Amino acid sequence: MLRKITIITILMVLDFVVLHSQINQDSIQNQEQKDTIIVLENDTTALQNDTTVLQNDTTTLQVDSVFLARQKFIADSLHKRKLIKDSVVFLQKELPKLLEAAARAESEAIVISYENVNIIGDSALDNFSYRILTRNISGPYTPWLKKVVLSAKNIKIEIDTTSKSITKFSKSKKHYKFSYSDDKKVVAINKRGSIISKKGKNYYKLPIDSVFFDENNKITMIKTYIHYFNATKNYRKSDFLYFDIDKIKKFKYFTDGVLSYYEIIKYCSRWDGGAENKQCHIVTNNIIREGNKFTVKEHNKPENKFSDGTFIYEFDDSLNLKSMEFKGADKHISKMCFVELNKEGNVSRYLFKKDGFINRTLMINYNDNPNADYKYEIITCYYEKDRVCYFQKNNRTGQSRRRDRLTLKWSKWK
Repeated sequence: MLRKITIITILMVLDFVVLHSQINQDSIQNQEQKDTIIVLENDTTALQNDTTVLQNDTTTLQVDSVFLARQKFIADSLHKRKLIKDSVVFLQKELPKLLEAAARAESEAIVISYENVNIIGDSALDNFSYRILTRNISGPYTPWLKKVVLSAKNIKIEIDTTSKSITKFSKSKKHYKFSYSDDKKVVAINKRGSIISKKGKNYYKLPIDSVFFDENNKITMIKTYIHYFNATKNYRKSDFLYFDIDKIKKFKYFTDGVLSYYEIIKYCSRWDGGAENKQCHIVTNNIIREGNKFTVKEHNKPENKFSDGTFIYEFDDSLNLKSMEFKGADKHISKMCFVELNKEGNVSRYLFKKDGFINRTLMINYNDNPNADYKYEIITCYYEKDRVCYFQKNNRTGQSRRRDRLTLKWSKWK
């Protein structure tokens, strides 16, 4: 939207200059036609003097006209520039709150911090960025750092100037519509609907999140509903049928605004609106923070032996992940992962530790060529008890190779 505003402003300025030039030409031609002088035989001297005065007056009028037009152009430019800057300042204030609500509604990740959205120049916004306690310890780049590039060309934002509120935000496959309670402490987020099939019939499914804020604009609860409609033959939404409550998320914070408690209540799906909407699964996360170290104690009901237990995350001073450790509640599962970064700040290697030594690593190679078919590839190295890797697998191609135990030479990839 900001780029469109800028382009429209430039086109308006160009149209104004062309129009002003045409007005000057028309004015001069009309002046030449109206200033017809009747010449008398004995008044040639007076005629020459009058003509000189008229020429001087015409020149003065032309200079004044140019000066006034320039003044108006400058005033219009400053006004339009101020409007653009005011719009960007408004978005800088209001948009992060909505993007945080959308991110928390869509993901179950634990968010530990948000970065301020800065203004680039006076006409664009920088990235919306936040950090999470990721469970993905195999992904490329920085899985703990999430970004929304607000200067991207495909972003569209709609604003209701009467209520001074953002009503729509879209980017790539993300589409959100926002509506507000009177005090703006509750924001409803309508996401894109989809067609589903039940018992051989098509239905239209529309997810809606109700996000609740406290007096400090911190999110305290999110209720996710699924509204079901009949679908027409051309897969359009028809009459309303019923709605399910899908999940409820609850949040508590330390005094400085960092998350301290996170609960998710999930409900069972129903085939129709007649059955009871029952709870199926509850997970609670109690968070302890010590500097750049976060300890999360997770409990599932019913239990889940793969995630019930304690997760320990350690970050460096730039809040880049250094290590993640998991200790199962039944003490049968224990694993630890260390993270190494390259000079660009992306993950170059994950090292997995088990029974006191490194048993596996993931090496990530990046391809910065803009014409490359792939941007990265991940190679898994399996170590044995002598702490030597004898087998590698390329996760992108599926090829693998082995190492000779005597010569330590690698075979070809195949």
